[in-house]
Amino acid sequence: MTIELATLRLAVDAADAALMEALAQRVAAVRAIAEWKRAHAVGVVDRTREDALRAQWAERAATAGVPTELAAAVLTAVLDRCRAEVARLVNG
Repeated sequence: MTIELATLRLAVDAADAALMEALAQRVAAVRAIAEWKRAHAVGVVDRTREDALRAQWAERAATAGVPTELAAAVLTAVLDRCRAEVARLVNG
């Protein structure tokens, strides 16, 4: 028995929906962090935290069988946009 392409695409669609939900949760958390940073006059960028995230993502990618280049590219895009969101909320 072969799996139909439509069935395989449903798996991709489900993964995409989970990814979007995870991004929504991340954005909500980032916005809360931005509010905290604004209230405490803390800078937008935390390079130490970003470096730690990059290491965590690399490790998780390797464990999950995700190409590390893909994980790094996704994290870079996420960090860039989240950093911009924090800057917008902190700096107005």
